[in-house]
Amino acid sequence: MSALRKPIPEDDFLDTEAGQEWLTESVDDLLYRRHIEAPNPVGRSKVLVNADHLPEALADHMAANPDPDRYIEKILIELVRRADGGILHTWAIEAIGGDPQMVRSLAGDLVAVHANEYRDAKRESDRVEQECGF
Repeated sequence: MSALRKPIPEDDFLDTEAGQEWLTESVDDLLYRRHIEAPNPVGRSKVLVNADHLPEALADHMAANPDPDRYIEKILIELVRRADGGILHTWAIEAIGGDPQMVRSLAGDLVAVHANEYRDAKRESDRVEQECGF
């Protein structure tokens, strides 16, 4: 008989081995975007935690904990850059507003303002290289 089929004592369920197993399985279920449900012997199971609650909780956590190194943005840029067509790529595109070219456009805007500076530096580098012969 599995631990979950044994009668559940009236103690705090999480203080039991069965409770810890349920907690571990439930956390995994949420991470895989599945609802956490309580059984109902005569009808539909009751949803205890909707799968959408985890992203909401993470958003709240992130709002309360600033990301000064912009790791989230770095992750999104990397996922968009890879363009593997998977679910993470799709979510990254949605997170940045639905335009897969937007990151490339932002990069172009950042670089374009330095074009003349690059040209001048390249000319000088070429001139020195030519004069010195290396």
